[in-house]
Amino acid sequence: VVSFWRGVGICFILWVAALARSPAEFVYQLTHHTAVSVGIVLSFGMSSISFVFGVTLLGAPTMLVFVAVTPLASAFASWILFRESTDIALWIAIVIGFIGASISGSAIPDGTPLAGYLACFFVPGLTGLGISLTRHYPRDHIWPLYGSANLVMACVIWFVIDSVSVPQESVWLLTVNACIVCSLSFMLITIAPKYLPAPEVGLYLLLETLIGPIIVWILVGEVPRQNDFIGGAVLLVALVGLFTYRMRQVNAAIDQRHG
Repeated sequence: VVSFWRGVGICFILWVAALARSPAEFVYQLTHHTAVSVGIVLSFGMSSISFVFGVTLLGAPTMLVFVAVTPLASAFASWILFRESTDIALWIAIVIGFIGASISGSAIPDGTPLAGYLACFFVPGLTGLGISLTRHYPRDHIWPLYGSANLVMACVIWFVIDSVSVPQESVWLLTVNACIVCSLSFMLITIAPKYLPAPEVGLYLLLETLIGPIIVWILVGEVPRQNDFIGGAVLLVALVGLFTYRMRQVNAAIDQRHG
């Protein structure tokens, strides 16, 4: 039910934003499809469904840490599909991030069904693939396509569940989640691959791994497991190290130009 209404809300907001930005571009993306555009729609749509399954079965803190594998998936997808290389600094950060995810993964509860383990694989894998495809999509943004991805998700769910009704007390939470939080954040993240390598975009997504469990803890009272804290700390090391290295690269380039 959450996935259905998230899909409807995100699709509506992104399509409205795309129409306001450029009606011609909106029509073009919905009527001219290539392997890359279809891949974007399918990968992001299936990833969204998998994420909700993962949060339901594993808990938000553990699932958010598994997002850490996203940059690794982006790096592989970019190399396999487009032969886009990844520098050693980013590979080191990805490896550290993967270690953090593994630590958190040891906190998966006993008796977790197969769908929970599949979510751990599909969410980062499909998100990483979608980010890589976005970087190589020859348009300025993919808002119409991302809206379509969420509409596809909603349509699939419509046929597999008995009801999409929401308890009255949860309507406002779901509205804020779908129409503001998710819509605005993904509008921005789908622009990022045009300016940064796909694996690096995935790595910056790991901030969600650090911030998400804290917000869930404060608002919902779901206390992160000890391994979630440890895994998050390892990810923080990777992010701070990569950011520091990138800033030193930028400063060195500036000094060289003015030297």
